[in-house]
Amino acid sequence: MPRFYRIQTGLFRKYLFSLDHKVIGLQYALTSLIFLLIGFGLAIVFSWQLAYPGKAVPLVGSLFGELNAPGGVLLPEFYNQLVAMHGTIMVFLVVVPLSVGAFGNSYRCRSVRWTWRSHA
Repeated sequence: MPRFYRIQTGLFRKYLFSLDHKVIGLQYALTSLIFLLIGFGLAIVFSWQLAYPGKAVPLVGSLFGELNAPGGVLLPEFYNQLVAMHGTIMVFLVVVPLSVGAFGNSYRCRSVRWTWRSHA
């Protein structure tokens, strides 16, 4: 048996239960990109309402319910809620995890390793 060998793991186990800092950084980056798409969708919805006031939001206007968007037209209170959700998602679920998690786990660890090797 060789002294050093690599255990073959499946795709699910490797990327979901990994302890490797590069894979964890990738998990942070992909999660942030998913929330970026959700925040972008919210921005599209409330931008549509600004561009075409009084008109129904196409495709997703009926998903908000009659209390929030009667006939697909956003109520002012619901518009404010969408803008607040958009801001919260973009700051706390996109910018912070992307900067701290993704870049902190991938870039910083690589530069520290390079620094240790250069001074050894």
